[in-house]
Amino acid sequence: MKSEILLSALVAGALAFLPVSAQEAPRVDARLKFLSMTRPLMNIGLMHDKKAEGLVIATDMLSDEVVYQGPSRLELLEMKSTSVPSVIDTAKDEESERKKTGPTQGVRAKNSSKEYAPAGTPPFAWIDLPANQGRLHLILLVTPGLGNGIIALADTPGSGPLGSNRYLNLCSYPVVVRLPSGDLKIEPKGSKSARPGAKNNEYYDLQILTPDEEKQKLAYSGRVFHMNSVRKLYLISEAPGESRRISLKVVEDRDAPAKAQPPTATPPKGVK
Repeated sequence: MKSEILLSALVAGALAFLPVSAQEAPRVDARLKFLSMTRPLMNIGLMHDKKAEGLVIATDMLSDEVVYQGPSRLELLEMKSTSVPSVIDTAKDEESERKKTGPTQGVRAKNSSKEYAPAGTPPFAWIDLPANQGRLHLILLVTPGLGNGIIALADTPGSGPLGSNRYLNLCSYPVVVRLPSGDLKIEPKGSKSARPGAKNNEYYDLQILTPDEEKQKLAYSGRVFHMNSVRKLYLISEAPGESRRISLKVVEDRDAPAKAQPPTATPPKGVK
């Protein structure tokens, strides 16, 4: 009996030291769009198992859709350049460089290939995504240095069609979004989508109110131009140093442009 218990313990201990892949770690299949909440993020990579895919994450627009198939823990890493400079092989190029920067010293780079590899530092942002949930569609808001650095927003196809707006309340208190189509009360860390109730290519009034004791306080008011061909993401957050004041970030999202078709050649007259 003691030998059986000892054997079981040894097997359990051995399994604990197996690589994650050998233990069939949870996997995620996701379609992702990224947005930076602070500054443009360049020279970064999204880890796919042992490979990194280079990304550029802007602050004013969603990234192109990224296909992610990997571990449930999604990680963003800093990348370093592995480009190798090439020799300038003509006197004309050297003379041009001298005129711009003075006498050349050593080898200068010309048309270097931009290749990157992980810098070897820990991930600067990560998130644990739900595994075995089928295909996920997410918008990932990246804020390096704030917690784990990523907030996930579900973006199920059809939930935010063109011509609609989505409001994400990042405040610690509820807000009310007032539209021509009606009021939307959004709880802290919640989101709602709605069409504004305006005609295409026309302006409408938008107001955002926050609670102030037992009343509602106007935190934002503006005129917005509506287009049926655009959907907008409104990120509502607390303004620093202000009580019940908000900071508003608006990001437009459009359909990817259709691929240009090659022009059809018109045969000369008399040729069929």
